Amino acid sequence: MVSNNEGLTSTHNRFHDPAETSSGILELRRLHGEMDQAVQNAYGWSDVLTHAIAANPHQAPCGFGLDDLDLEEDAQLPDALQDRIENGELFFWDAGDALDFQGQLQANGIITGRRKLPWHYRWPDAVRDDVLARLLALNAERYAEELAMGLHSKGAKQAAKASRAIGSSAPGGKGRGRPAKASQVGETGDDHSEQMGLGL
Repeated sequence: MVSNNEGLTSTHNRFHDPAETSSGILELRRLHGEMDQAVQNAYGWSDVLTHAIAANPHQAPCGFGLDDLDLEEDAQLPDALQDRIENGELFFWDAGDALDFQGQLQANGIITGRRKLPWHYRWPDAVRDDVLARLLALNAERYAEELAMGLHSKGAKQAAKASRAIGSSAPGGKGRGRPAKASQVGETGDDHSEQMGLGL
């Protein structure tokens, strides 16, 4: 970014552009893959990307995909191209294949001018769906464990509120934690911040 005198948005756009072949962007993609693998390993899911890499002749876990492709309803395309779009086959392991697809759309007048397709350098759909399913299952499992420990019961919430209120008003205390909402604003009622959770 510094050597190219460009900001994060520009770098992000180049990262996802299949036409981009600069050594810096290729290295950034490689590092991105290493980071993905490290996170998967931390979860104990090292098999996820292994399957993706095995399926890719380029031995990389990512390729170029289109999550959304808006076409005019009356667009006339060759049957093979129309079938590919209708079947959602919009992921390409190889940047050249992605650019060929884009070129076919341009040749048929679907893309005009300087308009670019919203490419994303990402995992294939099967890998993305697998990781999301595992995260949802893990989230449900951890929530069930917390319920079993009584962490989501009304009594547990009230105890946590009382503990925070005592900790913040204790003599010589450093005010750790946030006092209950009612004591901050002089109101009573539920503290809605207690209801916040992780959303996937």
